[in-house]
Amino acid sequence: MTKFSIMTTGALPMSAYVPLAQQVEAYGFSEMHIADDLVFRPAWPILTLIAANTTTLRFGPFIVTPAVANPVYHAANLAALDELSGGRMVCGLGRGGFNTLIASKPHRPLTMLREAWHLMDRMLTGDRTPFAGEFFEATAELYFQFEVPRRVPLFIGTWGPQTARLAGKFAPGIKIDCTAGPQHIARLRSEFLAGRAAAGRSGDDAEIIAGPLTSIHEDRAVADDHIRGFLALLQPFLAPMTRAAGIAEEEINASYDAFNRGDVREAKALVTDKAIEAFTLTGTPGDVIERVEGMVAAGADHVAFGPPIGPDPMGALALLGTKVLPHFGAGRP
Repeated sequence: MTKFSIMTTGALPMSAYVPLAQQVEAYGFSEMHIADDLVFRPAWPILTLIAANTTTLRFGPFIVTPAVANPVYHAANLAALDELSGGRMVCGLGRGGFNTLIASKPHRPLTMLREAWHLMDRMLTGDRTPFAGEFFEATAELYFQFEVPRRVPLFIGTWGPQTARLAGKFAPGIKIDCTAGPQHIARLRSEFLAGRAAAGRSGDDAEIIAGPLTSIHEDRAVADDHIRGFLALLQPFLAPMTRAAGIAEEEINASYDAFNRGDVREAKALVTDKAIEAFTLTGTPGDVIERVEGMVAAGADHVAFGPPIGPDPMGALALLGTKVLPHFGAGRP
């Protein structure tokens, strides 16, 4: 059965995350993902609040990036929160969409990502084998001086086929954030499974998570207006998906520039319908259900409804929990 989860960013006030997570848990969503993006509040304090105030919900950062902090630091945070939550952590690891803002452009990003995944996994399994890579190294003496509860599953976040194929060689699955396009999901699933096959791994337990940006409301026009502002900010960071969707760079830059100079109305007007179709689930519950059916048919095993969720986050969560999840036999009353 398809899994359903909620993803949000650090854009909300800190006081909002406990009630939000408790409602996510009450509606029966499988997981809650917190983006660890440079332009928002960091994920780790938010995840600590969730760990201390929920009981069954699985949750974690999607994604963390080795370009911002050493993989050992990420692994230590994961292990500590897995202990606090009683073994409920999951994690996504990726290049990082906002890294260009700090001029972080590793010359071999896939190598950095692969090494980071293996170093994190090494730390979480208590392996003391020396680690020597191009970007990261660890001596035999580098191991946690505390008990690590378990091997936290480490997914790879990706928007492109090369990374998806690489992930298939070692990761349990991939997460494709900011996409609702069935063709894109199907292509990355195929690449991930090809990577698995090349490594002699079975594809039976593969998990493909799609994380579309989401704006749900009973009034389609209200949902549409809300998502446009979010896309105006994010589109410049969504390559190569923007190129695959046929969205011109001039259109992307025009809406982004308008947003950054404070002309939100103009920024929204410059976001194309093509972008809304490619990257988001936007509209009424009926609209969202129809789009999710297409994503599942394309190979999404798990749909994580992404930010901003809707104009009213708690109201949008209620629509997803009471109208969308039951359609797919998921959630709970």
